[in-house]
Amino acid sequence: MDSLIYTSIFLTAAPDTDAPEINAAFSIGENSLKKLGYAHDTRYVKGHRDFIHDLWLSADGPVEARLPTIGYAPFPAAPNINNAYVATVQARNFIDTVLKSADGTPRKKLFEENVRDFLGVDADVNSEIASTLDEADKKSRFGLMNNGITIVASSVRPAGQEIFIRDFQIVNGCQTSNVLISLDEKVDASVSLMVKLIEADEPSVIDDIVRATNRQSKVEDAQFISTLDVLRKLEQYFNARGASETNRLYFERRKGQYAPENVVPVRVFDVRETARCYAAITMMRPDLASRYPNRLTGELLNDVFKPGSPEETYYTACFAHYRLKMLISNKKFDGRYSKLRWHLMCAASKYCSENYKNLGCKTKNEAIYSLFSANEGVWFDRLNALVTAAIPDPDISRDLLKSPPLTATILSNVDALQENASFA
Repeated sequence: MDSLIYTSIFLTAAPDTDAPEINAAFSIGENSLKKLGYAHDTRYVKGHRDFIHDLWLSADGPVEARLPTIGYAPFPAAPNINNAYVATVQARNFIDTVLKSADGTPRKKLFEENVRDFLGVDADVNSEIASTLDEADKKSRFGLMNNGITIVASSVRPAGQEIFIRDFQIVNGCQTSNVLISLDEKVDASVSLMVKLIEADEPSVIDDIVRATNRQSKVEDAQFISTLDVLRKLEQYFNARGASETNRLYFERRKGQYAPENVVPVRVFDVRETARCYAAITMMRPDLASRYPNRLTGELLNDVFKPGSPEETYYTACFAHYRLKMLISNKKFDGRYSKLRWHLMCAASKYCSENYKNLGCKTKNEAIYSLFSANEGVWFDRLNALVTAAIPDPDISRDLLKSPPLTATILSNVDALQENASFA
C-alpha cells in the first residue's frame, strides 16, 4: 500500500517570506500534524500570493497544439535551450491549430509576452502584410516575404511531420498572426509561413529571446518595459479587480492592448500614466508626475515599479486620477485645476494617510478610493474642502508648477486643514 501524504496548505495574500516568526509558526504546525499520526509523510505548505496566483493561472489547464509542417530542421544545441526547430508550415494549418482553439476562437493569451499588441490591419507594416494576401501571385511568396513567427514553449516535440507544443507563447510575430486571423478567409493552402519553435523555461532566456527577436523590427526601448514581471502582475490585478468594478480601469502593459475592445481611453492607463499616478500618490512627487514623467519610466523605473509593491496602491492611484479628471470634466471643479491634478492627488494622499481611521476606513487606500468616488454627499464635500484648502487659487504659473516649493506649500495647507476637526 502506498504511504499516505498529509498536506496542509495555509493560504494568504501576503508575499512569500522567510521571517523567523513565520517559519517558527509553520514548524509548530507541521509538528502538530505529524503527531496526529494519520499519514507517513506530513507537509505544511505556505500558500503565499504567488502560490495562489500560479494555481489560478493553471486552472484552465495547459495550452497544447499539434502543428503539421511542410518540413523542419533542428537548431544546434545551445545553453539553457532544451529543443529548438525552424519549420515551414501552411499558414492555414498554423491558424487552425495554433492561433485558434478547438472551438475556432482566437487564443488571445498567446501574445502576453509580446512588447506590443496588435496595431490593426491598417497600420503601415500590417497593411503590407495584408496586401500580400490580396494578390494571388504574391500569396505563394508570403513565407519568403515575411520574417516569420517565434514561439517559446515549455515542451517542443517533433513526431513525424508534426511538432507538438505545450504551454506556448508567440514572442515575436504578433502583427503577422493577427493579420492572418483578421483575413482568415483569404488564407488558403498556397500561403506558407516560417516558424521558430523554442523549448525554454528560464525567464532570463525567454527575455533575451523576446528582446533579440523584436530588435529586428521597429520597437522602441521603452516598450521592452512591458516584459517586467511586476507589470504582468499589475495587469492581472487590474483585470481581476476590474471584473467587479462599475467604473472598470484597464492597465495597458502592451501598446494598443485594448484598441480592439473599444475601451473608453480615459479608463486605460499605460505604463507611463500609471507611473505618474504612483509618483503623485505614493512617492509624493507631483512635480515629477507633472513635468518630468519620462524620468519615472527611465532612471526611476525601479523605484516606481518595485517587485512586491502592493498592486492595490497602483490601482487606487489610477482610480483617483480617473475620477479627478471626470469631476473636472463634469465641472464639479474649476477647469484650471486640471493642470494641478497631480498636486491634488498628493494632497489627498497626505490627508488620507493621516486620517483614514478617523474617516472610518481600514486603510489609506480605502480612504483615497472613497474620497474620489462620489459626485455628491459627505465624501465629495470632504474632497471639495480639501481641494479648495490645498490650492485656494488654481492660477499657478508654469514655472511654479514644476517647482518643489509648490508641493511643500500645498502639504502645509493640508496640515492647516487638518487642524479643523469638523473636516472629518
